[in-house]
Amino acid sequence: MAFYLEKDFFEDVELFNLVGKVMSGDLTLHWYDAKTEHVRVAPKDPVRGLTYEDCNIGSYSYDRLPELIRNNYSMAPRGSELWGKLPDLGYTVNRKSEVWADNVAALYEEAKARRWAPAVDVPWADLAAAPLPAMLETAMAQLCTFLQECATVAMGISAHWVYSINQEFLELKSYLCAQILDQARHVEAFRKRALAGGQGLKRASVSVEQALKEILSAETYSTGSVAGNLMLGSFLLSLYRHMAAVAPSPTDLTLFRLVMQDAARMVAYGSGNLHYHLAHQPHHVAFIHDYLDAAEHCLLGLIGSQECLEPLIILSGGGTAANQVQAGCQHAARFLAQTVVEYLQRCERAGLTGRTERSRLPQYLKRLGI
Repeated sequence: MAFYLEKDFFEDVELFNLVGKVMSGDLTLHWYDAKTEHVRVAPKDPVRGLTYEDCNIGSYSYDRLPELIRNNYSMAPRGSELWGKLPDLGYTVNRKSEVWADNVAALYEEAKARRWAPAVDVPWADLAAAPLPAMLETAMAQLCTFLQECATVAMGISAHWVYSINQEFLELKSYLCAQILDQARHVEAFRKRALAGGQGLKRASVSVEQALKEILSAETYSTGSVAGNLMLGSFLLSLYRHMAAVAPSPTDLTLFRLVMQDAARMVAYGSGNLHYHLAHQPHHVAFIHDYLDAAEHCLLGLIGSQECLEPLIILSGGGTAANQVQAGCQHAARFLAQTVVEYLQRCERAGLTGRTERSRLPQYLKRLGI
């Protein structure tokens, strides 16, 4: 819905006269003695530079944020003087325990420090100099098509919520914006990888996109974060690590190592956010358990799709010969088992005690002989 001011500034005679007065040299200086705290911050570590942690002081501190923001729904920076009729931006996420994580400021600084550019940081020339066999290249193109779908939704989860979160949580919103850039970079990198190998994109997946849509459509921030950052993030982190281990080319090894570090931040925030949320709202443990009872099937939609699992098996085994497929299946089985174990361990450490026993994922893999 569009917002329109009560008056048109072109028709505001008072403002026009005031600007003319100021431009003639008659300054008001009303802002000069703003009722704000005077501080002087400096880098604790000159090598790292001035960080958000260094600015965590006094009225500007994120440690002193209240659980519920009641006094500022505008875009005014935390610590600035609030006066006059500031606009209400309609923030719907105003509780710190919904969004915060103790590691979020550090993750934002890391995201900036470890940024990379797919155009120049992936050795594309190596791929051109030593092309992969057609079957492996086709499998890689299919996997990269699948990974673009995942990255698009991971990007959308942060983008969906960032505007709804109160501006007082500026470090958190800064991190979410960095996460959006991370995932945009992944979309770019996987797209370029599929095209650079000569195959182009392959087939989109119905089961994958249905699963991803359910994750994206979580009704609350806390459920969206646990499904997107923790569950989906754990899957992607494990997949990137696996692909780095079986990478068929130096280009792919570099690519998957780079996306892995971004996914690690995603999981670190998801774990930290869940821990903070449950520590401050322990009555939500049952709610999160119930949500995951219903949502964990989405993970099966990802790992069970032909568009993901079959190219993963081929790339893991090195080809489509019977012995290669058999080896690929064994590698894929270990990957799936480890993915589920690590995801459930993160849930447990974050405060979802009993998640491993309650989840249907281990039993499902056991039925598959994994």
